[in-house]
Amino acid sequence: MKNSHSYLVPTTIKLKKELAALVCNMDSCWSKLLVEKELGNHAPSIWQIKLAAEEVEVNKMNKTFQFKNAKFSFDVNLEEPHETGMNYITTLLVSGEGSFVYDKEIEELKILDLVLDEC
Repeated sequence: MKNSHSYLVPTTIKLKKELAALVCNMDSCWSKLLVEKELGNHAPSIWQIKLAAEEVEVNKMNKTFQFKNAKFSFDVNLEEPHETGMNYITTLLVSGEGSFVYDKEIEELKILDLVLDEC
């Protein structure tokens, strides 16, 4: 039998960790940010996002969150052809906000919307 506590919303610390991981995996939002950078033929082939849970603030009542200092690193190809050109890694600091829902039945956290801003 499951403990009745397992159906509660996660602790704030756990919620921050889960939200940080979900934010890092929202590929559609991060790729949109890359498109907005208008890199043209220098389009990145790899990217990585790091967001510490400590950088996430959660409002459980409104089911919203904000974060700052997400490190968005990506490569930029400087020469043609792409396979042999020179690449360099750049890192942007990104902040953002969004809303979430916690499905108690399946114990799953989901981000409903996410807006990113360059710091």
